[in-house]
Parts: sequence; structure tokens; C-alpha cells
Amino acid sequence: MRYKSDWEMSRKRFEAYWNGEIVDRCCFSVKAFDHQKFSPIRLVPGKDEDRFLHWTDPERIIQRNRLLMENTYYGGEAFPCIFLDLGAGGHAGFFKGAKYYFGDSVWFFPTLTDVDSLEFDENSFLFQKTIELAKAFAEDSQGDYMVSMPDSTGNADALSHLMGAEEMMPMMLEDPAVIQTALEKIEASYERVMHDVYNIVKDVNDGGSCVDWMGTWAPGLHAQMQCDMSVMISNPMFKQFIMPELRAQSEFLEYPIYHFDGVEQIRHLDDLLSIPGLKAIQWTQVAGQRPCTDYIPELKKIQAAGKNLIMLINPDQIKPVMENLSSKGLFINTGVSTQEEADYLIREVSKLTHD
Repeated sequence: MRYKSDWEMSRKRFEAYWNGEIVDRCCFSVKAFDHQKFSPIRLVPGKDEDRFLHWTDPERIIQRNRLLMENTYYGGEAFPCIFLDLGAGGHAGFFKGAKYYFGDSVWFFPTLTDVDSLEFDENSFLFQKTIELAKAFAEDSQGDYMVSMPDSTGNADALSHLMGAEEMMPMMLEDPAVIQTALEKIEASYERVMHDVYNIVKDVNDGGSCVDWMGTWAPGLHAQMQCDMSVMISNPMFKQFIMPELRAQSEFLEYPIYHFDGVEQIRHLDDLLSIPGLKAIQWTQVAGQRPCTDYIPELKKIQAAGKNLIMLINPDQIKPVMENLSSKGLFINTGVSTQEEADYLIREVSKLTHD
């Protein structure tokens, strides 16, 4: 790997992580990056045409990512990667009639009024663009960097994009069968895009797959699952509408991760932990909510249920998190400004690692 010389050791730690084991320390990813100097490269342009190209032109995406990779220190299990990003819940755009725009991400206009008419469109711009970008990134990489799985995740989130939450949630109560059928159609599109992209990128991903923003890699079919809108629904509705999706995806994927976005989802935690195939939960510190260190009992509960943890945290939270949690099945991801800071944290994590 061009931008990371110690990948082979990191691969061993990732493999141990998925098995709930430790090689020499817990999995730890730390990138060192001069944000003041290089972050402007990531800024989304102001003009509509430039924003469109920012998200869809493979040459532009590769050029800016190569520049960032050349100026990033990949410490621990951090690795260079391009994120295949056409919007969270981006598979909403794979359906006929979907309307969207390119802003600071790819966003959707809620235009679906006849839910029964929902139909996957293999020739839709966003589906074809997802495949095109995966091929372009893989061809350019040739093993220099990895290519992430797409952010086409969360079937209920995607349906909410298409309908609007204010229309979707009443229908979940009034006509649940229609919503269930729509979610099953979206699940098929999720499995289609993940299958197709995986087969395109696995060779440049050392035979596996990765989720860039989480910093995770696995030696097989690996992607995230989510239901961000679950913070707005009751646990009985979560059981009825969301659990079928999560069970299906946990069987389809070899290394599934659930993106736990906000402490409001704690009411669904027992259901998540009951999914046999679910390998890991990624705990998100949502802005304005209490820090993850205030939820040590919940984090311990996740580990006690045999699920791995992924923690995207600040450097000052590493010590209390590691002191309170088992290092087995623990993956910590953080960032600093200099290589010296990164190497110091790696040494600290090694000292703090325990069963």
C-alpha cells in the first residue's frame, strides 16, 4: 500500500478484532493531518455546476484524495481510502422519480406520493454513478489505497428521503403493509449495490472491504447498517419495521456493523444485541449529547453480549474508555495534527490494552 508501509500488521490486528482477540494491542486508528493547511481541499464549491462535479467527477475526486493521502500520516490501523459517497441513504436515488440535489452532500426532495409505485431503476443516474465511481477508483488505486463501500445504508432512512418523514411515519401506523413492502424493495437495492461494489473493489482492498468514515476493514463483505430515523419511533415500531431489515442485512453481510447514531437509540439496544449475525456497533457521539464516557454501562452491555465496539472519540477520552472496557473487540478511531502526537497515542494505547 503506497501510503502505509505497515499494513500487514494492521491486517492481523483487524482479523483479531473481528474474532474478539488481541495480537499485541486493541485496534487503534489515528490519522495525523494538518487541518489548517489541507482541509480547504475538502470544501464543497459554491456554484451548482462545481458542486455536481465535486461529487460525481472521478478525476476530481481522485485528485483531491491523492493530495490528502500524500499529506496524511496513517498511524496504527489507519489506512488510505477513498469514500464512495453519494449521500447517506443514497440508495433512495436508485428509484424511478427520485429527485435530489448536490449540496454539502447529496440530498433528496420528498416526491414519492404513491408508495405502491416504488420501483428500482437500474439505469438511474445515482446507481450507475455509484458503479462508475467504484470502477474508476479501483482502476486508479491498483493497491495504492482502498476504496470504501458506499454510504447507501438505512432502508427506512432512504424511504424517509423519498416520502418525507412527516408523510412516512403516519403511514407506518395507518398502512403498515404498504411501508413493509416498500422497505423490502429498498432492501433488494441495498443488497444489489453492496454486492456489485464489493466485487469491483475487493481486489484493491486486500480481498476484503472497508467503511472509510469508520476506519474499518474486514476480510470479506463488510458494510454498515443504520436507522437514523429510529430516534423518532417507538421500540414496538422499531421491532415491526426496522428489525426485519437488520436481520436480513446481518445475514447478507459477513461483517455487519450497526451505526448507533444518538443515545435516543438506547431504547432499541436490546433488540440490536439480539441479532445473531451482528458483529459490531459503532457508537456515535452526537453533538449536544453527553460524552460516551457517561454511557460506560451501555458500552459494557454491548461487549457482554458478544458484540464488538467501534468508538470514534477524542484523544482525551481514550484513557477512560480503555480503562473501563475490554480491549478485546474494541476499535478506537481518533485524529491529531502531528505524527509525534499520533505515535505517542499508539504507545499509550499499547500500555492500556488489557483483556
